[in-house]
Amino acid sequence: MKKISTLLLVAGLVAGCSDKALDVQNVNVLTTDNYYKTEEDALKAVNATYATLASPDLYSQIMHLTQELMSDETEATVSTSPSLVLMREAEADATTEVYNFLWTGCYQGIYRANLAITRIPGVPMNEAKKSRLLGEAYFLRAMYYFTLVTNFGDVPLILKVVDVSKPEEKQPTRIAVPQVYAAILKDFEEAEKRLPVLYEGDEIGRATRGAAKGFRAKALLYRANLTNSQTDYAAAAKLFKEIIDSNAYDLVPNYRDNHTNVNENNKESLFEVQFSATVNPGAFCDECGTGGLRPLEMGVRGRAYNNVIPSEWYVKQFEVGDTRLLASVFGPQGSKFDGLDYYKVLEYTSWFDVLPADFAVRKYQKDGGNEFDWTTGSDVNIRLLRFADVLLMFAEATNSASGPTAEAYAAVNRVRKRAGLKELDPGLSKTAFMEWIAHERVVELGLEGHRWRDLVRWKKAYLELTSKGRPFDEKKHYLFPIPAKERQLNPNLTQNPGW
Repeated sequence: MKKISTLLLVAGLVAGCSDKALDVQNVNVLTTDNYYKTEEDALKAVNATYATLASPDLYSQIMHLTQELMSDETEATVSTSPSLVLMREAEADATTEVYNFLWTGCYQGIYRANLAITRIPGVPMNEAKKSRLLGEAYFLRAMYYFTLVTNFGDVPLILKVVDVSKPEEKQPTRIAVPQVYAAILKDFEEAEKRLPVLYEGDEIGRATRGAAKGFRAKALLYRANLTNSQTDYAAAAKLFKEIIDSNAYDLVPNYRDNHTNVNENNKESLFEVQFSATVNPGAFCDECGTGGLRPLEMGVRGRAYNNVIPSEWYVKQFEVGDTRLLASVFGPQGSKFDGLDYYKVLEYTSWFDVLPADFAVRKYQKDGGNEFDWTTGSDVNIRLLRFADVLLMFAEATNSASGPTAEAYAAVNRVRKRAGLKELDPGLSKTAFMEWIAHERVVELGLEGHRWRDLVRWKKAYLELTSKGRPFDEKKHYLFPIPAKERQLNPNLTQNPGW
């Protein structure tokens, strides 16, 4: 309140000044020219670049809603906002606001990363820490571009602070996907060279060397899916294997620990978006915002918006005895699945009476007492890369390059073992083994935002969605449209096919 009042007072004083008075430079106003002077400035600049990940435009809200509702793991409800329903039902256009949120969120993060990469080298500070902060900025810039290229395809590739006096910089053209991937891989590689293996204390949660390597391998795998490059498949498999062999990461015994505010930044997590429900002065997460909106958007109806619920298809993918089921969804008491009873996870009662389906999303909801624990500012971190995902992507990349090797089998079986399931039958064909990998990605990573982009990169979205009664134009819907607002501001931006 005090800060807001002060800003209003300053605004009033400025409004009453003469033009001559306004010509006097105010040395107390922070700008990009006078800000980057100290180590603290550099640190806060990088923290601000992290903070965009936690904004409503990205992982606080929009990334969950777009990626989950486009997949076959979820259903919309009567509560779902009209723009999201239009998107899901293939009736949206380039003016639909969710696309603009995603686009502007990513470019805000890129702008901040570019500022940090440009300005931090000139800051007088400890050189080792300077290198690390630059590594974090490179990592984050790559993350934002990876989100853009996998959702929009060709995008403007801005790798420096824009000079708005130059039309070619102020209104850039779209750059082809291969060049964007090349820049992403270069940034992740640069980050990997500069980042530490781990952090301690308040700095836990920052990007590590393992996170950079993991996302570099993931980007290679995604690029290989586009081009069927055996070189990229092999390179991705090699990097994933280095992570596995490092023994720096492992599966946590309790699968549920990957989706609550208990045991965050654990041994299974390579990178997660940090959220805090309260301000924590001095901690890294202080600049990360005041909490995520996912539990509100995807909670049980009657206690939250209930915009997204698990689909019947998703629930039926779990084998009998798979312990991940009840860690992933809330189910009504007395429901049957292949003869197995599964119950309300906690003593939630009346809320199930108003559900439009029998299930609600449990992942990233906090457990507590007999009350459904939702909030407009959840402190549950969103895990963007888990070791289980590394194991499954290693198996996929290896299978694509060399077939179902013993190491690929071991990786998948390691994930299944934690879930209480038997090992895969030996002697599977390359195609059959890939089908099992795709299955495991649903039951292990379901409702975590992976399925839509899996369907896109495998070119399976048309088959999977239309078989479930969803409209989908394969010449159009594999990419989101370039937002109409952005094309109005920049006439050099072309539109994606069909939009």
